[in-house]
Amino acid sequence: MIQLLRIDERLIHGQVATAWTRQLGITAVVVANDEAAANELVTMTLRMATPPGIKVAVKTVREAVSLFHDKRTAGLKILIVVDKPRDALKLVRQVPGIPCVNIGNFGRVGDRRGRRALTDNFSASEEELEQLREIAQSVRCEVQVLPSLPKKDLKQFL
Repeated sequence: MIQLLRIDERLIHGQVATAWTRQLGITAVVVANDEAAANELVTMTLRMATPPGIKVAVKTVREAVSLFHDKRTAGLKILIVVDKPRDALKLVRQVPGIPCVNIGNFGRVGDRRGRRALTDNFSASEEELEQLREIAQSVRCEVQVLPSLPKKDLKQFL
């Protein structure tokens, strides 16, 4: 059911909407983000950014966990998108069967003080790195912006 969990602070955008959904044969995108779920304008924008024919759900992290335990989602090929490691960790702890966590664009927007640049598209604070370390103990984690670019094991950055 779940094909990939992606950490991308832009949530759904061109790379997610086109390259990743095509590469993985995605039939549904689930954005697990409390702020987006509470903001009707953001939710509408995320829905519009999703390619036609692909279902999209914008849920709080708690609602997303419940959704992944619902048997009706079993026939879908789902891409989960979160904007921070904290939410990815919550999902990894509560949702069995997440095969891989992908870090795409993270840590580039907003206040960058206290962040360490790990690649051009990935920087993180010590707290976020600790969350990623915990994720990497139970799930394969890769740093990869686009599916056409080489994958890098997250552990080489930790």
